[in-house]
Amino acid sequence: MDESKRMQSMNFEFLRPENETLANLAGLAEAVLFIDPGSALTRVRSFAEELTKAIYKEERLPRVPRAGFYELVKNTVFEDCVSKSLIHQINYVRVLGNDPAHGATGELRNAQMALGTAHQLATHMAVKYYGKSQKSIPTFQDIPDPTQKMSQLNKSVSAYEKDLKKQQEELERVVAELEKERIKSAATETTPNADGKKHRKQQSQSVA
Repeated sequence: MDESKRMQSMNFEFLRPENETLANLAGLAEAVLFIDPGSALTRVRSFAEELTKAIYKEERLPRVPRAGFYELVKNTVFEDCVSKSLIHQINYVRVLGNDPAHGATGELRNAQMALGTAHQLATHMAVKYYGKSQKSIPTFQDIPDPTQKMSQLNKSVSAYEKDLKKQQEELERVVAELEKERIKSAATETTPNADGKKHRKQQSQSVA
């Protein structure tokens, strides 16, 4: 994604050098938090799903090409290779985002909590797979309400949402292309043996 279409985030920029897609997904969730909490929840859910797929790739785990988010998290090979606490956090975000994804109105408090959990997931990803130290990762900052600032700039909420929609559509295209590439590589992966699963899980638990 080029610079003009990059969605700057408040809390997830530490992911950008290694995973720009995750940083952009989180940035979009932050951007709509106060305008549309339900949409923020669905975008945090998308963040968690993308992060789960990234873990599959990093761990070189086989998966069904068209598996949904639920199937990916509940897959025994995934459960055998990552810590229970990580799976709990992923499921927490997934469940919070389920109802808004099917049309329900999301609550601001739930969206804020989901973002905080997403930051914990991002921290795990950065420490476990991207070689970052926990001390180098900024603590989570509450997202300010942008509506007052927009009124000062004479920019309407509708114009703001229109701009975000364009960025969302471009990001969805990028995610789809990335998924095609991952499906191709996942087809050649084999299930790790018992020792391999144990080693992966121990590493994941250590980071958690």
